[in-house]
Amino acid sequence: MLPENPLARFSAAGVAGEKVSFARETFTFDFGSPPPSLVTEFRKFYGPTMNAFEAAEKSGRADDLEKELNALFIAQNNSPRADTTSIPATFLRVTVIV
Repeated sequence: MLPENPLARFSAAGVAGEKVSFARETFTFDFGSPPPSLVTEFRKFYGPTMNAFEAAEKSGRADDLEKELNALFIAQNNSPRADTTSIPATFLRVTVIV
């Protein structure tokens, strides 16, 4: 079964439903340092996180965001070692055949 929202977006753009396929996939963020270091890298180089921090800074909540992300990254870390990070992230891969 195709997810409705992504399919509706492509249909609105004139793409026939049979030309769109979906697959859930997982990318694992493996990083050779502890989770808070990965938060720092995301803050500097990963667009969505950069945008979140920019908005948080405008409202004076950047420190809160950093604390929340550090806690999340630590909680989601699957690495058996405290000095490395391994966080799986599931995403929806959308393929359109034109």
